[in-house]
Amino acid sequence: MELRPTIDRTWLERVAAQDPFVHAYGRWDLDHAPNRVRFVSAIDGDQTVGYLLIWLGHPTRTVVHWVGADPRARILAEALPARPLVAIVPEAFQDRVVTLRGPARPYSLLLLAKDPSEEPPGNPAAAPSVEVRRLERPDHSTLTEFSRRQSDPVVAEYPTLDPEEDWVWGAFERGILLGAVRAAVRLSDVWLVGGVFVDPSARNRGVGRALVEAAVASARQARVRVGLYVREDRIAARRLYERLGFRPAGRRTWLDLGAGFAP
Repeated sequence: MELRPTIDRTWLERVAAQDPFVHAYGRWDLDHAPNRVRFVSAIDGDQTVGYLLIWLGHPTRTVVHWVGADPRARILAEALPARPLVAIVPEAFQDRVVTLRGPARPYSLLLLAKDPSEEPPGNPAAAPSVEVRRLERPDHSTLTEFSRRQSDPVVAEYPTLDPEEDWVWGAFERGILLGAVRAAVRLSDVWLVGGVFVDPSARNRGVGRALVEAAVASARQARVRVGLYVREDRIAARRLYERLGFRPAGRRTWLDLGAGFAP
C-alpha cells in the first residue's frame, strides 16, 4: 500500500458511475475548484482503494472528505492534516482517525436523495410574502452582509461565492434576505444541495422548505438526481426533507477534531 498526492480521473469517473453521490464532490472540485482542493489516494499495486479530498476553500477550517470503506484504505488516516480540522469519514474508520488525530466530537450524517421523476409536493407552507429567487451578482453584497450577521459556520463560505457562477437561492421578505441555500455540486447526473440556512428570527415559517424546493425545482428541470446531507439527530430537518421526497441513501460520520464546527 502507498499514498499518492493525486487522484486517477479515469478511475474516479468509472466508480462514480456506480455511486455518483459519494464521488460528486471529487468530480466537481477537480474541474471547478482545482486551486482550493487537493487529493491523496490510497494505492494497492495499480488499484485505487480510496482517497481523501482535502478542501482548502473554507475561510476558517480545513474540511476533509474520506471516500472509500475498503479495509485497505485505512492507510489514508496517516495523510489527514493536523488538527484542527473536520473529517467526514466512513463509519468503519472513525476509531482509526481518533487514534491518530486525537479526540473528536462525532455526528452521524445521512445522505438523502431524491429522483427527478418524482412529482413535486403540494403547495409550500411558507408565507406568501416570502419571495425565493436565484441570486445574481449584484446580490453578492447582500449575501455577504447576511453572512456576517450570523454566527453559524454553515454560512461562512457564502461571501466567497460568485452568484453568477455559484447557484445560490435567497428568500426575501420586503427586500430583506431571510435565508439561503446553494447547489454546491451541479454535475450532469447529480446535484448536491448544501448551506441551507434561515435567520433565527424567520424560522418555523416555511422559509427553509421554500428554499429547498427552489433548488429541487432547478434540479428537476436539469433532470438530475439531487442529494443533501443532514445530521441524523436533526429530526425536524429530516422530516422536512422526507416530506419533499428525499430518502436515505447512505450514512457517514462527521468528526470535529478541534475545529468547533458542527454540521
